[in-house]
Amino acid sequence: MIYRDSKTLDALLADIRNCQACRDELPFDPCPELTIASSAKLLIVGQAPGVRVHEPGVAWNDASGERLREWMGIDKSVFYDNCQVAILPMGFCYPGKGKSGDLPPKPQCAKLWREPLHQHLGNVQLILLIG
Repeated sequence: MIYRDSKTLDALLADIRNCQACRDELPFDPCPELTIASSAKLLIVGQAPGVRVHEPGVAWNDASGERLREWMGIDKSVFYDNCQVAILPMGFCYPGKGKSGDLPPKPQCAKLWREPLHQHLGNVQLILLIG
């Protein structure tokens, strides 16, 4: 299924936050984690939130986030300003633990949400792929 309804970004985000597409495959209730605004000039694309993100609902809220911000030369106030930086992982919810780390992102997010979200990212000048 592909989400084809053209909506405002706020309406689209509300739909995403209520998404239940992979509920039965997740270790916890769905808790989509992404930050986006149409004005963002930088798009960070990771794999999927880790368990440390699931609890507080804050992306890159761990040592890897500290390293990423240090590497980028920006502080938390810029990194978490969705008007400047959009954070759009391949999977929006924590996928669970595997044998050697977290499981890969669930494919439902990309199929349902990436295309309509990208329609709202017309100001992006740089995409940073992490993972």
